[in-house]
Amino acid sequence: MTIYALALFIHISAVLVLFAALSVEVLFLYRLRRASTLTEALVWIDPVPRLPLIVASSGLVILLWGGYLATRMSAFGLAWPKVAVAALLLMAPLGAVTGRRMRAMRQACTNATAISGQLLSRLQDPFLKISLCIRVSIFLSVVLLMGAKPNLWNSIATVGIFLLLGALVSLPGLCRVSLSAPRTELGR
Repeated sequence: MTIYALALFIHISAVLVLFAALSVEVLFLYRLRRASTLTEALVWIDPVPRLPLIVASSGLVILLWGGYLATRMSAFGLAWPKVAVAALLLMAPLGAVTGRRMRAMRQACTNATAISGQLLSRLQDPFLKISLCIRVSIFLSVVLLMGAKPNLWNSIATVGIFLLLGALVSLPGLCRVSLSAPRTELGR
């Protein structure tokens, strides 16, 4: 086995770990948004306590070994690795803000005795869904860049289109949250 083959294995394994972590986060968010009792919320608030560490570690491994692979392939002269790195780095601040909000939500759930309106609004925070949809779309765009290896403008367009799709996918949740306010019937 060559070092290149080992590097490729490690890089792809880290990509799979990141994909699994994002998938787990999708499940957590789905269940949290539907929690009707404090017990349900506490079950899903932190089932994998080290998930942010797993995501950060896999992202770092992806960047390091991806850099090694790009260097070995002389691909840093091409545009797609640069755009892919920039896109991956764009995921970090969104993940950090999400992590901060999740910690605050966990603290609020731990201190609560029942789900209040304020806690329920935290559990259904639209930013969490927007952040997750955008991070998943960025991740998918980077996977496409790795496979297609397009030129600069196609790489930027790919990431841009995926970002737009991620934002659009998150919109129905926003509409549902804003439309869930009590309605009054006119004329009665």
